[in-house]
Amino acid sequence: DPYIKISLSKKVIEDRDNYVPNTLNPIFGRMYELSCFLPQEKDLKISVYDYDTLTRDEKVGETVIDLENRFLSRYGSHCGIPQQYCISGVNTWRDQLKPTQLLQNVARFKGYAPPILSENGRKINYGGRDYTLEEAGELVHSFYISVLNSYYCKYKTFHRSMELPWQTCMQQTIAHPSSPLVQGKLQMWVDVFPKSLGPPGPPFNITPRKAKKYILRVIVWNTKDVLLDEKSITGEEMSDIYVKGWMPGNEENKQKTDVHYRSLDGEGNFNWRFVFPFDYLPAEQLCVVSKKEHFWSHDKTEFRIPPKLIIQIWDNDKFSLDDYLGKTSQTR
Repeated sequence: DPYIKISLSKKVIEDRDNYVPNTLNPIFGRMYELSCFLPQEKDLKISVYDYDTLTRDEKVGETVIDLENRFLSRYGSHCGIPQQYCISGVNTWRDQLKPTQLLQNVARFKGYAPPILSENGRKINYGGRDYTLEEAGELVHSFYISVLNSYYCKYKTFHRSMELPWQTCMQQTIAHPSSPLVQGKLQMWVDVFPKSLGPPGPPFNITPRKAKKYILRVIVWNTKDVLLDEKSITGEEMSDIYVKGWMPGNEENKQKTDVHYRSLDGEGNFNWRFVFPFDYLPAEQLCVVSKKEHFWSHDKTEFRIPPKLIIQIWDNDKFSLDDYLGKTSQTR
């Protein structure tokens, strides 16, 4: 039942209320914001704890990030270069510097002449190469960001000084002081914004998606050519047919039709409706099932499984177990 604890100098954030139950691969989707002075408060410690209701929480492991080293890194300490310059929406520009300022800073660090914008605003000369604006009326910041992306795509200069990588996720291993073994990995973004440059843009919302509720309606109209599994008193082959259906992960909601007795040709008429409510993530195309794994479990465990409908045909028997006749399944 992992949760996050963050320490920076005397500042501590213990996010115990937002633990993720019963998983080894938690998705926290949380954003934390702290203020600090560099280099006095440079060590950012991120710890992972296991939540316990009745006993003391156990530390799984921790990792330490040197914020001063990250701030002075040639790869930049915040944001990275997005593919587009947006002034609204979920991809609003977050960096404290505009693309025009970023390109000027890169030119200064690389010893290039400052980028020169032509009089008509449709061409930029940078690093000895001309970049043209393909679409009229585009914002100048969008033009500059396209130059930054085009330049790094062409020259692949990420191993040299003053690099501005694309937005990437940082991955840190976590370790426990009492064990030489790696206890897991943390994937995160750590952005350092100098207050002297003003407030940064709005943060991305990385809260995990919530499953949407849906209802699946299945009409069982009739059956045809079903196996005749029994013999009547008169010696005729027959079956007492009924249909059963469910969605994997929701076996407790198995449903079945009434019984079509004495079918002599494998045909059964029902006009019966099954109704299956389920939770679904459209972006991931997975169903979400939350249930307690054991009767003594405190929290529900979340499972993500592909959507699937299973339909079975059975022969009803009064004095013995019902006979299984066949099945079909339908995926998304």
